[in-house]
Amino acid sequence: MQDATSETPKSSKTADPTADPRPFLVVTALLDSGARPAAVTRSHGDAMERAFVAAGAEGTAGLDLVELPIGPAPFGALRKALALDEDVVGLYDVFPLAAHLDESVRKVAGQFLAAEAVWALEEQGQLGGVPLNVRLDLPKGWDRDPKKVHEKLVEAGALDLSEDAIETFKRIKGAWDQNAS
Repeated sequence: MQDATSETPKSSKTADPTADPRPFLVVTALLDSGARPAAVTRSHGDAMERAFVAAGAEGTAGLDLVELPIGPAPFGALRKALALDEDVVGLYDVFPLAAHLDESVRKVAGQFLAAEAVWALEEQGQLGGVPLNVRLDLPKGWDRDPKKVHEKLVEAGALDLSEDAIETFKRIKGAWDQNAS
């Protein structure tokens, strides 16, 4: 979703990163791939409402929700590690990205940011040895190695944000965290 006043260039390689200094917000969703669609829809709706409220009147270039589905067993291990109720089907956070990214790169960036949190928990042994298979939706020709994906995102300028965009996001993130349920 984008607000009606902004356009996302078709190619991040030809876009001028200074064209829109506002942050583009992505709500990342670590998602239980075995969850019922109705539960996912309700959970996504709650997260998006939380993001809209957190953004308030702040100037943003748009807002998207990016899913990163993980299997029921690793998601169950994640629930257990974080002491979450069994009915939790998604874990959400909000991140800023550069406004010039095209939709496919923005999706990968959101998935990568969500994956980093799970990879960190896995490295710390918090998932109890349950195998984690994270599959990012990469554009054609991208290497699946996480380091290579990171390099591509840096090359695309995914986190090239102005100081104003960073300050805007800090206010939004503060409101997001304050409204955590």
